Amino acid sequence: MNRPELDYYAVLDQPRGATKEQITLAYRRLAIRLCPHRDKKDEQDFVPLAQEGRLTHLSPMGEPRQWAYVNMAFDVLGNDLYRAIYDRFGEAGLFEGVMLPNGYFPPYQYDGDHMKVYERVFGSYSPYANVIDAISNPPSLYATRQHGIGVRSKDASTERIIELSLEEVRTGCVKLMNVWRQEIVDAKESRLEKRKHTLKLNIAPGTTAGTRFCFKEEGDRYPATIPGDIIFIAADKPHPDFERRNQHDLVYRQSIGLCQAFTGFTFFICTLDRRQLKVVITDVVQPGYTKVVPLEGLPKCRNLDAVTAIKEANKKVEQFGDLIIEFDYIFPKYLTPHMKHITREFFREFRKLEIELEEEEERNMV
Repeated sequence: MNRPELDYYAVLDQPRGATKEQITLAYRRLAIRLCPHRDKKDEQDFVPLAQEGRLTHLSPMGEPRQWAYVNMAFDVLGNDLYRAIYDRFGEAGLFEGVMLPNGYFPPYQYDGDHMKVYERVFGSYSPYANVIDAISNPPSLYATRQHGIGVRSKDASTERIIELSLEEVRTGCVKLMNVWRQEIVDAKESRLEKRKHTLKLNIAPGTTAGTRFCFKEEGDRYPATIPGDIIFIAADKPHPDFERRNQHDLVYRQSIGLCQAFTGFTFFICTLDRRQLKVVITDVVQPGYTKVVPLEGLPKCRNLDAVTAIKEANKKVEQFGDLIIEFDYIFPKYLTPHMKHITREFFREFRKLEIELEEEEERNMV
């Protein structure tokens, strides 16, 4: 049985096309009237919505329930990712989780802390809240330490090189990276143990060498320090047939004989996505000659953020680099006297024909 979905835009009395600034302003207007911690002596400053002629479908509800709905609505619409998922998949997709282009989005769950949302917008629940909290309940420099005083510093980041094959770069992939790290295993934080931790690495099609994937504070857990970051740096794994150039172009080298260089030839290339690409050469292959096949290189990685990736999830990647074919000449290792004589005669006749062709072209130009 499908349950009715809550219209978060109607809760904040805003149209679906409202900007983030308009949604924030609407929340501030509602929150300043519904916040249960407002000072009672200033009650006259908080005119009920019904008295200012702005009735909504939540007006018949009590203020505590309106307060809860308003904060939940802004928690979703005030977050670009949550809002994009809600706009496209509705409240059901938000609560049940959806598969996005860059990985699985887990089900959204509102934690019910209304003041947390309120403080995120207004900065605090009181103009002097930060000062009062620091005096009345000062945080310990070591959050759970019983001995010693000090400032927790962050451990250095750990960098690892991850080699990607060109096939993986062509299609994109997901890699599960197992890392071993120190973890605290008792409540007193007195015993450490090496444990395996798995990190999910989403490789977008066309990822370039040098791309850094940062997992914040996923390093070793020590009592007196903040865990460092784990950073994976993409690198190209050598390929037997292709080489990456200019980030998105592929270079393929074809060996040819002198006869093929003069007369032309046809050959096939097995692409990274296992297609047979037919290439026909009709030109004379001179030194430095290259054949460019458009849009047969690697996809151009756009590095979209999560919100844009959701909006363009069904769009096919159409931007690709080129395939550049270069040629290596195969020369004979040895010529017999007879072979040399035949070669001289051939090029002598060949030169005569070249001269005749040049003279004929000059006559036609006159």
